[in-house]
Amino acid sequence: LDEIGEMEFVTQGKLLRVLQEKKVMRLGNDSVIPVDVRIIAASNKSLKTLVSENKFRSDLYYRLNVLQLRLPPLRSRKADIKPLG
Repeated sequence: LDEIGEMEFVTQGKLLRVLQEKKVMRLGNDSVIPVDVRIIAASNKSLKTLVSENKFRSDLYYRLNVLQLRLPPLRSRKADIKPLG
């Protein structure tokens, strides 16, 4: 999920519910679909700061923050540009 920090608060709650219950329902359908997913999320903002500003749900933050990967920008890894091209 790209720019998860921009996600609406209500949508954050829906995502959290899916992650906790491991179930989804299609719109207009009563059948429950079990899901087993792993989420990779990205943000250019500090989610921890957004949590402290009450702009991001703390329970979703801790659910997603199992493994943090910090990737430096390509401008600081110029040797990586050619293999990626």
